[in-house]
Amino acid sequence: MRDYKNVNVPRSYRSSSNRVTVKRVDLGRGSGRPRTDSTGIKKTALHVLLAIVVIAGGWLGWRAYQALLHAETFQIAGVDVKGVKQMSEAELREIAGVFTGQNIFRVDLEAAARRARANPWVQDVRVYRRMPNRISMVFTERIPYAFLDTGPGRYLIDSGGVVINRIGKEQAMPWRLPVVVVKDSRVQSGAQATSDGVGEALTLLGEIARRGGWRQHEVTINAFSPESLSILYADHEFKIGAGNYAEKLRRLAEVIADGKQRNLELAYVDLRPERQAAAMVKKTQNKAPRAVVKSKIPNNKRQMTNKYQ
Repeated sequence: MRDYKNVNVPRSYRSSSNRVTVKRVDLGRGSGRPRTDSTGIKKTALHVLLAIVVIAGGWLGWRAYQALLHAETFQIAGVDVKGVKQMSEAELREIAGVFTGQNIFRVDLEAAARRARANPWVQDVRVYRRMPNRISMVFTERIPYAFLDTGPGRYLIDSGGVVINRIGKEQAMPWRLPVVVVKDSRVQSGAQATSDGVGEALTLLGEIARRGGWRQHEVTINAFSPESLSILYADHEFKIGAGNYAEKLRRLAEVIADGKQRNLELAYVDLRPERQAAAMVKKTQNKAPRAVVKSKIPNNKRQMTNKYQ
């Protein structure tokens, strides 16, 4: 074994620095050969492949769409209808007939809903697809609230004043409803009544229904104008005028009760004055008609002043 402790190193091999120098040597395979960058080629190939997939997917989707449109499985076989009480079979066939033979994916549901709402009985309708081949229609019909008498004709109207349809003279009525009389023949089914007095009359009918005690089907309201609003009931006429119906009906109840207490049969009561009510007593065999005036005291005390003529 050699001893390297006393080996003399030539000066030319010696370094002037005591620092250790490290050099990196590339010993990998192919060292010395030119490198080839394949990143760009890979990206291009990936883009081409992605484009092919997108085109193929679009073509397959189109073919599937065409198959759905022409498949007999999705041809509408029937329409399920709910909520109908007043519309006739002929009206329903006219509304639902637009779906016959159509593909369930191609049918225009909103157009069908608009067609249904054109019927005066229809207040609202919702249309749904029921897979694979049925349509569902849920109707909300207008509810008859009163008869509208224009003179030349009589019509059904709902609580919003929308005219439903015209009533024939010989037509049997399943409804027992109050009557609103106007002097306006410009009435169109499916549209709101244009007379100014109709809205006030409907508001008055609502207050009468809320108070109770009235036979609604025996009530007739003359609504020639809001100011001349009057009620015909049981051979009595009550002139109401426009507005403040709750208070006026309360005053009317007081006048009627006072007349019964005095054994007076009232033919006419005028509640249009703000502070008083005028009443006309019916004519009897021995006595002429008498007018009774009942004042309303501002502080709501039960003091009354009766005047007879």
